[in-house]
Amino acid sequence: MLTKQHPAVTTAWLSYGMALAIMLGAFAVHAEPVGSGIEITPLIGYRSGGSFTDPNTGDKLDLDEGGSYGLLVNIDHDANTQWEFLYSHQESELQLAQLFMGERIFGLDIDYFSVGGTYVWRDPQIEPFIAAGIGVTHMSPEDGRLDSETRAMLQLGGGYKIFLTKNIGLRLEARAYATALSSDADVFCGNGACIARVESSGFAQYELNAGLIARF
Repeated sequence: MLTKQHPAVTTAWLSYGMALAIMLGAFAVHAEPVGSGIEITPLIGYRSGGSFTDPNTGDKLDLDEGGSYGLLVNIDHDANTQWEFLYSHQESELQLAQLFMGERIFGLDIDYFSVGGTYVWRDPQIEPFIAAGIGVTHMSPEDGRLDSETRAMLQLGGGYKIFLTKNIGLRLEARAYATALSSDADVFCGNGACIARVESSGFAQYELNAGLIARF
């Protein structure tokens, strides 16, 4: 049986895949080497987006939007590119139309782990950048009776680094995450029943971040 894929999510996956290919191509091009520098950036942000379907009523279940936090590590590759290692965490909730295991609101932790790259337009003070990466999404219900989900993920971002000194700066960015989930599959199951169902080919979220860069 053919399942219908959500066009917005499919388009997102294609866009992220193309961006990642461009980033990898940039890394393959030789450039003048620079001194090996490392940037460590704690992040705070605000994340929105992401929805599932109630398997009993067919109603849309939106995740609560809210604060997030994480950590970025960037390692210089050449004059304009960096390797990037990302971790981002959000504590959210799913509100159900009906009681499930005696509850209507379920806490859900969403963690992103990504490895990728950043292309930076170098400047003594303000540096625009774009970034892309691949990794995994781990979605863990706070109720231990329910199963967690770990799936493949693509992410795309961009923003500005504003250096106040040679080694200290501010990072402002926006990111989008696309997680691969099987279409028409149940998720977050326990005791033979499931909270939600996936009706499309993926799960997308969007995030605004700010952080303090420490460069070594």
